[in-house]
Amino acid sequence: MDDQKRNMIVRLHEIFTMGSDLPDELDMESPDVKDFLDTLSEDRRIAFLTSAKDPDVRKMSVGFNRAFANYWERLCLAKEQGKKTVFIPFNCSPEIFYALDLMPLGVETLNTMGLNVEEGLHEYLDLAIERGLPDTMCSAQRGVVGMLEAGVLDMPDFLVNGALGGCDPNSKIFEYISQKFNIPAIYLDVPFYHDQRALDYYTVEYKKIVTALEEVSGNKLDEDRLREVCELSNEATELFMEIQELKRHVPNPVPNYYNTIHNATKLTMVGTSDAVDIFQKALDVSKERLKKGAHVLPEEKIRFMMMYTGLYFGGNIHLWLEEEMGATYLLDMLVSNDHNPIIDTSTMDTMLGGLAEGMLNLPMTRQLKGAWDMPANWLEDLLYYADTYKADCLVFTGHTACKQAWGIYRLVADEIKKQLGIPTLRLEGDGWDSRITSMAVIKEQISDFFETLQ
Repeated sequence: MDDQKRNMIVRLHEIFTMGSDLPDELDMESPDVKDFLDTLSEDRRIAFLTSAKDPDVRKMSVGFNRAFANYWERLCLAKEQGKKTVFIPFNCSPEIFYALDLMPLGVETLNTMGLNVEEGLHEYLDLAIERGLPDTMCSAQRGVVGMLEAGVLDMPDFLVNGALGGCDPNSKIFEYISQKFNIPAIYLDVPFYHDQRALDYYTVEYKKIVTALEEVSGNKLDEDRLREVCELSNEATELFMEIQELKRHVPNPVPNYYNTIHNATKLTMVGTSDAVDIFQKALDVSKERLKKGAHVLPEEKIRFMMMYTGLYFGGNIHLWLEEEMGATYLLDMLVSNDHNPIIDTSTMDTMLGGLAEGMLNLPMTRQLKGAWDMPANWLEDLLYYADTYKADCLVFTGHTACKQAWGIYRLVADEIKKQLGIPTLRLEGDGWDSRITSMAVIKEQISDFFETLQ
């Protein structure tokens, strides 16, 4: 059977299972490894080296791949086990779905993972447009629409639309998926402010979502099960914050590769023991690197962060930044979660309230739902992250659909320069579609920018 016609989740399960079988000891110069690398496309070869070349990174990578292999397998088995699947956006935490015995599938996470398959993501991005989706819609979800159109992805039982205000293109694509494929949708309203009144309103709306999920799934929320999930979520949050604390060291011991795994974990598996295992392994590796004095090679010359989304195609740029630029890639601001609370597990009400507060503080919902300079918005959080993690510079890129970000980018960048003296590079690329600006051009622009900082 043509591999491109096989179920995408099955294929990802196979890919991540292979990734979890890497040995602790791997001679990158051995003939077998070199022969294997010769069989890979350039993007896949870079991705493999990024996750396997450094022994410390390989430990993180194997644990991450093993956990995600388990996750894809659970999705493969969901239907025969009588579990319903739910499409969720990047700003919808998965805990409540696990508590209700549902299988959440993060659309942006799946879209990004689609970069790992042999044919890549381009044909799915294009098919979505051919079948009716405007080409101005964000590529972060568009690939999944193409997968549905191609018949390589099973339809979910329902979806949750919860990105209103923070990412309107996301909300419209979810609405499009619901209407075109006749999939029931549950809508979560989001306030435009970020104060106690907004949190109170959002918490009420979140609880309505929980009631709706119970109705459409036929599953009743059990308090003990919810508490178990929330406790696992709290463990993951505490580990994540310990890793973030390590990033404040100069030089930073946390490998650049970590940026490729933490958000997928947060948005897909938090509330499970697998997520705890991923963050625990990442923390153990990073602590050991701190003891050894390990960091980017040959030395940490520049500490930079992406002030919006990252660049996810082309095998990513983490290894190149580390080995050739001596650059610590601190974080992508819109996938960082420093402001998530520890959930009070005393009662059903406190747990639901904690989950709602966590979701209201997820990236983009937190920063881009109102005026650019209001409290807890893009500028304030950029100032916090850049200062907290001692960034030397910022880099911006975003899809053309991110009109709210492009419209205020210059105002925000100028204010960061004014208050912290930190310069910003603006790229005109797309996080998922390499045809907009190639990785070679992006690397050249970043390299030229870094030279101005020396």
